[in-house]
Amino acid sequence: MSALADLFTPFKDTAVETARFVRHLGARLDAFSLDLARDLGAVTRDAQAFAAMTSDTASMVYRATPRAARLAQVGAALLARHRLLRFAAVARGHATLTDDDQRQLAAKAATYAGELRGGIAKLGQLASCRPDLVGPIWARELAKLQDDVPPVDVAAIRARLEAELGRPLAEVYATFDDVPLAAASLAQVHAATLLDGTRVAVKVQVPGVEAIIAADIAALRTISATLGPLPGVDLPMLVDELARALLGELDYAAEAAAMTAFGADLRTSTCLVPTLVAHASTARVITMTLIEGDRLTARLDALTTAAELGERDRLIGTLIGEVAAQILARGRVHADPHPGNFLVTPTGQLALLDFGCTLELSRAERAAYARLVMAIASNRHVEAASELAALGFLADDPAQLVALTAGLIAAMRPDTKASDIDWSAAFAEQLAQAKQLGGLAIPRSFVLLGRVLATVAGLLARYRPEIALHAVLLPHLVAAIA
Repeated sequence: MSALADLFTPFKDTAVETARFVRHLGARLDAFSLDLARDLGAVTRDAQAFAAMTSDTASMVYRATPRAARLAQVGAALLARHRLLRFAAVARGHATLTDDDQRQLAAKAATYAGELRGGIAKLGQLASCRPDLVGPIWARELAKLQDDVPPVDVAAIRARLEAELGRPLAEVYATFDDVPLAAASLAQVHAATLLDGTRVAVKVQVPGVEAIIAADIAALRTISATLGPLPGVDLPMLVDELARALLGELDYAAEAAAMTAFGADLRTSTCLVPTLVAHASTARVITMTLIEGDRLTARLDALTTAAELGERDRLIGTLIGEVAAQILARGRVHADPHPGNFLVTPTGQLALLDFGCTLELSRAERAAYARLVMAIASNRHVEAASELAALGFLADDPAQLVALTAGLIAAMRPDTKASDIDWSAAFAEQLAQAKQLGGLAIPRSFVLLGRVLATVAGLLARYRPEIALHAVLLPHLVAAIA
């Protein structure tokens, strides 16, 4: 056991240094960095306790330690940079960090996350969709993680492609663009042309990313085991669901099947999905028809004049309608909805990309969610509490849980537009109410579904469209309970 303890000595030293940073942080440390510090403390606490774990847990820690130690190192570097920026700001007469300081810190965090790839970059993508929580500066910088992480050398990509396809690229593609269309946390996408002249996008799993994801999952499980039970949080369940989602994104056979299923779902829709090219796809490569277009948020940001705002609202309404149809009508949900996975074509159609993370909802679940929304929108709180319990939402005080949910659904009432909501105040109120909840439990499906709803809420908060959400959602609500 002493040898195992010695193994964690460098990790413990990192923990000590991290704790030193945390202890000396100023009272005005911004909330984002404070949360990061708390996370780092959880990851690196008490290395000696790790040595006392069971053999299975110790093996898990052994796998996670190099990755966790790197995360602790990066976190300590960010905290140190924050401290230096804060001291410099005070010397210049500023009480807090300036916007330029925040931008510099956020850019460095995005760079680190891009280098780390894996689950860390995925978390950065999620944070970029919530400017209401991390602030617009951080959201803009972290948005680079949506398809702008450092690209893998094209020689490694070509080698993986030929190994997967079992033949030279020239026997599959007439042309292959070495400059990637997108470099993401788990994959890289290149444009190419098939031998018959069809333009395609080739999604290639980044070499070695399997080991990175395995280490991230081990680190998550280590954190969960180290923290122990947390009031109102089923941490092991959350970790299990996040791990399942990350592993699912490495299963390209499942992703190809999901893309084909979504294509069938959308045959009568105005939205587009790429078509799979099966003969040029494998367990780690997906070749699909190339859809040209702008990233959704880039197109929305470009629509600024009074004459263009109607088009902006139409696009957001189309996205909300599609998400509602997935959750309430079809039960097949695109569960990785960051803006990099949505394009707007030159003709104004919305295209969905990347089906590595999806969620299946049963008819009973869809009907229960529909009844919940309609009960709260009609102030039938007893019925709402019953539906929450049926779905698997539990709390020591059900009335508090209903009140929390009612605030989130307020924008869906018939007499309300999304632009009428003070989203910043609404989110602050919901966070305050959530902190008061005891014994909180959520269903497994909501781990991913919550991510979808949070992304949509982030878009509504950012663009404040003149949309009556009730009118968009009502047909899908009725269909779900019919």
